[in-house]
Amino acid sequence: MHLSVGPAGRVLAGERTGQRAPCRSLTSAVRQSSVGTVTAPVSCPRCGQLVRPPGLWSDAWTCAEHGAIAPVHAPVMPSDPALSQIARRSQVPLWLPWPLPRGWLVSGVQYAGDDHSGPVATALALSGPNPLVIEVGDALSADLVVVAEQPGVGFAARLAGLPGLDPGPTLAAHPSDAHLEAAGHATPMWSFAIGPEDPGDARAGVAYVGEALGEWLWVITWPRPATAVLLDHFTLVDLRDPHHVYDLPYGALSPRLD
Repeated sequence: MHLSVGPAGRVLAGERTGQRAPCRSLTSAVRQSSVGTVTAPVSCPRCGQLVRPPGLWSDAWTCAEHGAIAPVHAPVMPSDPALSQIARRSQVPLWLPWPLPRGWLVSGVQYAGDDHSGPVATALALSGPNPLVIEVGDALSADLVVVAEQPGVGFAARLAGLPGLDPGPTLAAHPSDAHLEAAGHATPMWSFAIGPEDPGDARAGVAYVGEALGEWLWVITWPRPATAVLLDHFTLVDLRDPHHVYDLPYGALSPRLD
């Protein structure tokens, strides 16, 4: 891997000009990095139902239940071109844990937004060994998804299996119980259990929620013991920084992206 760490924890792999990326279809660019050329349907970030495209009576993507929404595009296999194009157009951070936890791979990327606005929510998935419990024959026994989104999108709550747009009212009633570093800043996080009550169930996880760079930040882990990966100086860098961040280890597409 040809990566080095620059100021404020940035990972450097070649200087960028600072010019805005050409106004090119984000969907088509990401699709070129995946297998095939069939356009996958887009869905509502809150309920996952298929949505209607803009038409004569509305310039927004529309969900029958939730009205105007930012459409969620199908997850794609991670690659240099996919990460680059999403990061260049995104209105919110595309967070990458760096350095990666030992043995972990980037295992998918997904976003919500249209070709005009660019992504207003991003999700980067990683898979790796559970730091506390490693099942025999299962080298990738834990999953993690890092989400950045603008207020009111609701994509992260959907990935976590939670109702509503965000847990804001719940967080205000309790002090934070964890911290991580995001873009060089200490970031308080609030945690809560998600999924089944049985902690041994693979669907049971933990969601950490906070705010970084003015947007919601979610770090969702499965199964619950995998939260231990966050204890070892967990640091996030924003791939929108004016330096490319590529040559990462990529794995199979994570089932945690929806």
